[in-house]
Amino acid sequence: MRAAWLALFGILAIACAAAALSTAARADPPSMDGGGDPQVVLLADIRSDFNVMEAGSTLPMRVVVVEQHGVPVPGAVVELSGAGVTFSPAMGTTDADGVFRFRLTASPTLATAKTTITATVTMPGAMTGTDRFDLTVARSPPPVQIVPQREAATVGLGAILAAALLSTEIGRYGAFKALVFPLYSRLKKEEVLDHFVRGQIYGYIVSHPGQHYNSMRQDLKVTNGTLSHHLRTLEMMGFIKSHRDGVFKRFYPVEVSVPQDRGVKLSDLQASILEMIRPGSGPTQADIAGRLAVTQQTVSYNLRTLSREGAIRMEKDGRNTRYYPPAA
Repeated sequence: MRAAWLALFGILAIACAAAALSTAARADPPSMDGGGDPQVVLLADIRSDFNVMEAGSTLPMRVVVVEQHGVPVPGAVVELSGAGVTFSPAMGTTDADGVFRFRLTASPTLATAKTTITATVTMPGAMTGTDRFDLTVARSPPPVQIVPQREAATVGLGAILAAALLSTEIGRYGAFKALVFPLYSRLKKEEVLDHFVRGQIYGYIVSHPGQHYNSMRQDLKVTNGTLSHHLRTLEMMGFIKSHRDGVFKRFYPVEVSVPQDRGVKLSDLQASILEMIRPGSGPTQADIAGRLAVTQQTVSYNLRTLSREGAIRMEKDGRNTRYYPPAA
């Protein structure tokens, strides 16, 4: 009888242990420090080809939003604010490339010469990002009336009539339009165009100090010859200065100090990708994504960025694309 009771107690103990294990298996596993994906950090960058505009005019601008690894973030909400200016639109979401485009209009009666534009970027589950952009607003100069120089050719009634005609507004305008304007327009057309393009390039460098030649050419959509000409002119005139940085030549406004340790700013992920490519074994996107445990889309974006910076080169190998260090 005692042996039977002992056997019964043993069976009950085993059943209780099995029930406890089943309950523990169904419970949510405890969270582990450092496990799972880190929180997305939003990084905002307000961009414009100019940081100087005329009061009452409109300037196209954009906000670029990326996460901490430099990957564009689509669908992020961007909200703009600034004193003395209006935005169209003032709020919206980033597109598939992580870009929100808008137009800024400066009030004709803006009280101060400078104003600051602020962009706040939010997205559920991500850390909010902000950026500020300083803008100088110049007041419109008073209109300048161009009057051609009068030269007296003869003395007499003709000269008196000409003087009388040129003393009227209609007479001055007619003489300028008929005699001076055709020559003036031919002489000034190229000069005005050069000044406009050169102003674009200078405004870009002021807004993006340290940018290199290839990125400037791609962003501004100008030819090699045009960009080289205006960069040389701006540097000779003392507006900008250049700095050799490895394979790159970077440009800065003359009043900006050149960082001694600038180099190409790489994220941790980009540095890891370069470490895999540097030995020269020619890994593919899939190889890199598997080794670093990230998505192939993330690897693809960062490889394009490194290629654009000249840090890597690509070679076709059948259906695959392999990546190598830049050619010596």
